Amino acid sequence: MATRKPTPSSSRSATARKPGGGRARHEHHTLLSTEASPYYQIWVLTNLTGKPFNTRFGERFDLNLTEWRVLLTLADKPYITAQALADYTGLDKMSVSRVVRKLEAQGRLVRENSEADRRSFHLQLTEAGWAVYEEIAAAAIVREADIYAGLTANELKTLHKLLGKLSLRARVDPFTGSGESA
Repeated sequence: MATRKPTPSSSRSATARKPGGGRARHEHHTLLSTEASPYYQIWVLTNLTGKPFNTRFGERFDLNLTEWRVLLTLADKPYITAQALADYTGLDKMSVSRVVRKLEAQGRLVRENSEADRRSFHLQLTEAGWAVYEEIAAAAIVREADIYAGLTANELKTLHKLLGKLSLRARVDPFTGSGESA
């Protein structure tokens, strides 16, 4: 995230008790600017882009945004394993497992045993899953086009390239320096 130097307008005062019972005054300064942080702005854009989802589709299809995004990924990557799905989307294994169980219970996906690894399952959409996907995806394409309409073709191409580079970098574990398998 982008950092900025504390300014008088970005500082807050907080009062804390001294060991003897009196009050000590500490100045606190903003370390991160939400306006100057591309990371924060990407998060806000993601939230704003998905905001109409719940009112338009969530309740009707009993899906939240994470479940929709998993459905979208399964449509694009049929026969993906749950582990590969977690790696690809950046979701933790427990979240993927929860979503897979729910979509399976709704009849929207099926799991097939992997011949290569008996502990693993390949995931694919059912006809019911495809029906939900097709309706929501059509609306998502319109929403995406509307948002991208503010960019030129070259800006959109640059944005896509930069997001790809950032995603690759984000897959590197900051503590070990190794990347996830995707």
